[in-house]
Amino acid sequence: MRKVTIILIALLFGVTAVNGQKGKVTSALTYLDNGEIEKAWQLIQAAEQNEKTKNYAKTYYAKGRILQRIGESKDPKIKNLVDEPLKKAWESYQKAIELDEKGKIHKSIEIYLPMLNADFINKAVEEFKKKEYKAAMEYFDLALQVGKDPVFNGAVDTSIIYNAGLSAYNGKIWNKAIEYLTRAKDMGYGGGAIYVLLKNAYLEKGDTLTGLKVLQEGFQKMPTDKTIIFELINYYLLVEDNSQAAIDYINKALEQDPENASLYFAKGLALDKLGKHDEAIEAYKISISKDSTYLNAYYNLGAMIFNDGVTMFNKCNEIMDNEKYKECVAKADEKFKESLPYLERAHELDPKEINTLETLKVLYYRLHMYDKRDEIVKQLDAIKNSSGGGSGENK
Repeated sequence: MRKVTIILIALLFGVTAVNGQKGKVTSALTYLDNGEIEKAWQLIQAAEQNEKTKNYAKTYYAKGRILQRIGESKDPKIKNLVDEPLKKAWESYQKAIELDEKGKIHKSIEIYLPMLNADFINKAVEEFKKKEYKAAMEYFDLALQVGKDPVFNGAVDTSIIYNAGLSAYNGKIWNKAIEYLTRAKDMGYGGGAIYVLLKNAYLEKGDTLTGLKVLQEGFQKMPTDKTIIFELINYYLLVEDNSQAAIDYINKALEQDPENASLYFAKGLALDKLGKHDEAIEAYKISISKDSTYLNAYYNLGAMIFNDGVTMFNKCNEIMDNEKYKECVAKADEKFKESLPYLERAHELDPKEINTLETLKVLYYRLHMYDKRDEIVKQLDAIKNSSGGGSGENK
């Protein structure tokens, strides 16, 4: 009987020791509930290191709660107790669930998950505002991970997926941007803008074909979306150099927005590339009639007419008959005069635009307007000296 008594005492001592260690976990939670976060943190770290409680599910439940409170604290002293406390809180909750063989602790954890989800979103927004886009993406992703828990009943916040994609996009993490933005797009989120973002991401990766397919998909789903139509116009003008396709989309856009000067300007560009000279000039004229401040339309229109004058003048040099030569030059000069008001208006809209100034310098010389030419030369010298930081003297 004596040996049995000794064994019972030994077993009782072992149980008491384990319970004592588990009591520290309970005490840590008590400190937390009383707002004594530092003491709670010290105790739970000790419990995590102890052989008796390092594999105890409640240790990590308590640790998760303490870390979550640290992450939510506005007190710098508390916030600095540990790096990335919210991420570590989520990891602790997951470990608690993993160690809980009976599956009971999840009920206690899920009470705190909606707030943790909100914590991750707030942290992501904070990082995004600081232009820490990779960190923002990671916190949005953590919010998505938390959102998979059964407590959310399968609800998916598509705005979080979109914002994760936008963070990746701004951070130039193109693969992740495409992953998130595609998910958001497939869930019907983001309107026409999301197709543009995806197209840009694919183009950044050098995949122009998929970028175009994305835009075409967007157009099929939203054929009246101006954002998508304008991007298709730009794509065919600037990327693929398919002017006829660009014109087709320009005409679709004009059906919805017939007063848009930039559409007529784009049409002028495309028609000029197709060699439809007179139609291009007409498109530019309509553009400036819609917007009297459209610098590029004025310049392109003036430059096209000016170039017509140059072509005519060059042909004059092939004429041997003096009278016919003079008649030809007079017609060329009329063409130069025709271009003048458009180029002067372009200069008025942007007095420092070099191409306009250089063209006007030649034009004034051709039309014997030497005083105006001298003034243009002075303006060019002033701009060149200013950009070079010099005083006009040779160095």
